Amino acid sequence: MLTLCFALWAGMAHAGAWPREEGTSFLSLGGNVALFDGATRPVHYDPTLYLEHGITPRLTFGIDGYAADAGTAGSLFAWIRLPWRPELEGDVWAVSTGLGVTLLPDGDHEATGRLGLHWGRGLGNGWLALDAQGQLGVTRLSHQAKIEGTWGRELAPRWTGLIQAQAGYGLSGDIYAKTGGSLVWQASETLDLRLGLTRALTGDRGGGLTLESWWRF
Repeated sequence: MLTLCFALWAGMAHAGAWPREEGTSFLSLGGNVALFDGATRPVHYDPTLYLEHGITPRLTFGIDGYAADAGTAGSLFAWIRLPWRPELEGDVWAVSTGLGVTLLPDGDHEATGRLGLHWGRGLGNGWLALDAQGQLGVTRLSHQAKIEGTWGRELAPRWTGLIQAQAGYGLSGDIYAKTGGSLVWQASETLDLRLGLTRALTGDRGGGLTLESWWRF
């Protein structure tokens, strides 16, 4: 079950509580390939990049980036993640910190720091996870934050279902929320494919069809 959590939660946007096994890597590439109901904010094509590597049994290094809101928002970060409160049985906790660059609404870029708190719990045939992050610019003090929840469940051999919800506030101070469901197919020992639907609960309330590839090596 922990292997399932490592593989699948790593593919959810930006970090998770479980450490990456030492010497192994995970790469996720994807985004929305079709939009519905005039989707622009907070759901758009939203291409994402996520890479993590296990440096030691406790230390995970990663890089992630995304673009959103029709290309008017985005970021690229390098980060590290460490376990926290490992003495608690049944729950997995971790903290992360990163440094990167954020695209501001006026088109400028700002160096930005990021802190995260991550929680997960393995279930009999799935898992629950929460991932909270806050960002602060180092020059103009731009800031944003978000929290994302995931419930994953093994449906059949090589098939897993995901339900996700995300809420936060952006650089303009706007509150946003969106939710989605996905199916993940294990195409091989090293490759999973995720197909899902995302629906905005705020803004224009549009939706998107998501396609992602997850590689383990």
